[in-house]
Amino acid sequence: MPLQFFLTKNPTVLAEYFELRGRVYRRHYPSLTEDFGRAEAADDQSLILVGYEDRVVAGGRITISTPAKPQPMPMEEAGFRLAAALEGVGRSFRLDEQPYAEFSRVAVDPDYAGGRRCGLGLICALAHAAASLGVDLVFSMCPEPMVRLNEINSRKVGVTFHPFPEIAVPNPFGMHMILCAYTGLIGADHGALGLTA
Repeated sequence: MPLQFFLTKNPTVLAEYFELRGRVYRRHYPSLTEDFGRAEAADDQSLILVGYEDRVVAGGRITISTPAKPQPMPMEEAGFRLAAALEGVGRSFRLDEQPYAEFSRVAVDPDYAGGRRCGLGLICALAHAAASLGVDLVFSMCPEPMVRLNEINSRKVGVTFHPFPEIAVPNPFGMHMILCAYTGLIGADHGALGLTA
């Protein structure tokens, strides 16, 4: 089976994704507990998208908030408040007026990380899925070394990247994480990428 990206609620596929994200995150952040990556409360309030080629080789979580159904983002679990942090730097993005989302727990199997086919494919699929649900604005957090890669991937996906290095997001990884925003998801042409999500 060729590499495919799709949203899933299948318990077996979800279990594979949880195992993968735990393994990948503990590899990059050795201070994490052994149970990191297991199913979390935020997973129940989110959509899970996976990359699958005979097994789960990539995945990520999409958490959506809308004006009709406000939903805290996973990054807000430790007391961080997205709207307040953005207002503190003079940006609001009108979060109370439009749908927005967070991409989190994004993981790619190390065997599939080379060549960027899987990693970029996952980001494109996440963006396509969010846009198809009416989301034009997405947030994430990333360490400083990943900001440049996220900027490059954003251009390839056709969205605008907004890093906020002055906004530190509390996290379990033991390092400074930067708030990132991505706009223009709906206008980006994800269909031309041949995605199956």
